[in-house]
Amino acid sequence: MWSKAQAFSFEFFIALTIFLIAFSTLIIFWNYTNVQIYEKRSLEELIDTAFSLSQIFFIDGYPKQWSLEDVKVIGLANENRINQTKLELLSSMEYESVRIKLKVDSNFYFRIHNQTQEFYFFGKLPHDSTVVKVNRLSILNSTPVIVEVVVWK
Repeated sequence: MWSKAQAFSFEFFIALTIFLIAFSTLIIFWNYTNVQIYEKRSLEELIDTAFSLSQIFFIDGYPKQWSLEDVKVIGLANENRINQTKLELLSSMEYESVRIKLKVDSNFYFRIHNQTQEFYFFGKLPHDSTVVKVNRLSILNSTPVIVEVVVWK
């Protein structure tokens, strides 16, 4: 004789429930991992950008004695010291034109200070976002200073 099989048994629903729970857990874990990887990559890009931007305080630029009209590469140093004239030229440039010259997509600001006073500031202040700060030591007008570069998206 023919025996009838049940298409949807109680065991099938239990197995389906276990499968759906396991699959949902896998999807949630996968999404969490992707978010973590994206955030880490974004942070690493900001750190690289901050260090790259801080380099302008240690290179001459191109041409070495650049002006607003002929600057190709912004550099603020001469003879391994920050050049006051180049800082003043940078101050006279608009923020967006500096971003274009530096080929930077992130927002930033530069600050030169020592323990007691601030000598220079250029850029925009950050809002609520991921911020990366790089401090480097340099010399401005025979005074040791801290060059602070802050970058954010």
